[in-house]
Amino acid sequence: MSLKENALISVVILTWERKDDVMKAIQSVYDQDYQNTEIIVVDNGSTDGTSETLSRDFPEVRQVVLDHNFGAAAGRNPGIRAAKGDIIFLLDSDAILRNDALSNIAGKFQESQSVGAITCKFIEVNTQKLDPTAWIFTEKDKENQDEEFLSYSLTEGGVAFRKEVLDRVGLFWELLFFGREGEDIALRVLDGGYDILYFPKAVVYHRPSSKNRIVGGKQEYYNLRNSLYIYLVRYPWWMLLFFIPIKIMTSLVRCLKNGYLNHFSKALFDVIRKLPTLFNERHPISNATARRYLKLARKHGPLAWNLTSWIKNKI
Repeated sequence: MSLKENALISVVILTWERKDDVMKAIQSVYDQDYQNTEIIVVDNGSTDGTSETLSRDFPEVRQVVLDHNFGAAAGRNPGIRAAKGDIIFLLDSDAILRNDALSNIAGKFQESQSVGAITCKFIEVNTQKLDPTAWIFTEKDKENQDEEFLSYSLTEGGVAFRKEVLDRVGLFWELLFFGREGEDIALRVLDGGYDILYFPKAVVYHRPSSKNRIVGGKQEYYNLRNSLYIYLVRYPWWMLLFFIPIKIMTSLVRCLKNGYLNHFSKALFDVIRKLPTLFNERHPISNATARRYLKLARKHGPLAWNLTSWIKNKI
């Protein structure tokens, strides 16, 4: 698990219809005080001239151009496969890096051999405060947001992996398309015996926007569908039987409240329709990993919240 000094970091940026944003993301990589990097941009079927502008302004950037939008999970995987670095950093195109982010990450990986993934601290560009859309931890953790701690999960739009960890546990689960793909890969990283570290010295500045995003009823659909997919494939039976009723109940309450009952019904229908595929892919984490995950989630994640918080925060 040791890394050589000045290891190559591959920065993989997934983009879709965000030509101007992705240029800023690329420039933030070039502005790093850590220079041994390569940049790979995965264009998820953009029609706004992203590829042509990249070829003109940043010809040295490697491009993976997809012919349509494959979603967040499947979109990142071609970039990861093309990467040559010992560290893979995933950056969303609507985000930029603080200039010391990559050097801090490289140093932490060298210092902490058990860490397989590092999830970043997200700052909202306009407010210069924690980005609530990317904060997956508790309200109490906000008080100690500049202290690192071991995490139960990660935020995909700004996360670093040791390449050998991804080689061992696999890439993003492409069936998910959008939403909770970080949760799935985090379970596999933990089950591989690695730690996931929340590392506030790796700062990502995020420009949240509703443009080209999946919101409202569609978001509820993917949230419920993908959660149940993950439970059915990754959870041991005792966890699965506990969490499925809670997930369905909290999703139903939110969907009834917001008028998304048709999206709720469609998500359940699609899960039932996919049951043969899901059971065929079933590869649950070990009981030891499950207990470790629950302990971390009770300390820093959704299991530290009450039922009202579960409903409100779409757990």
